Amino acid sequence: MAIVSICTYDSQGKLVRPDVLDISRAKIRLDLDTGEKPTFDRGHTHVFVVSDMGITAEQARERVSMRLRRFFDRAEDVRGFRKIAMEKSQSKNRLNLNTTISYEILYVVEADRRSRSRSPESPNAGCQQG
Repeated sequence: MAIVSICTYDSQGKLVRPDVLDISRAKIRLDLDTGEKPTFDRGHTHVFVVSDMGITAEQARERVSMRLRRFFDRAEDVRGFRKIAMEKSQSKNRLNLNTTISYEILYVVEADRRSRSRSPESPNAGCQQG
């Protein structure tokens, strides 16, 4: 399960970003979960990691892009879904020289009364490279 925390809002009604420690705990639970399925519980903030590898960086990019598209196709059909942040990381295995690319996605599924219309931004908007 990759639930980070219950949605919290400030006095102006803006979503408050979850605590870094809560995000870290959720990522540990995600690492221990073998299902590799994103969670979409309403009224909660979630984290999910999309990752793939390839013999070359280009192959890894193609593979992870396909997984990202599948995630966002599914997520954008969920009422109240909104991406908060997305961070990219890339590494190379020193033994076999394969490249791994990962995207950590922090997102919220707001309760009906808080949900907004879908954002027209692309899935890569707000992506930080790490």
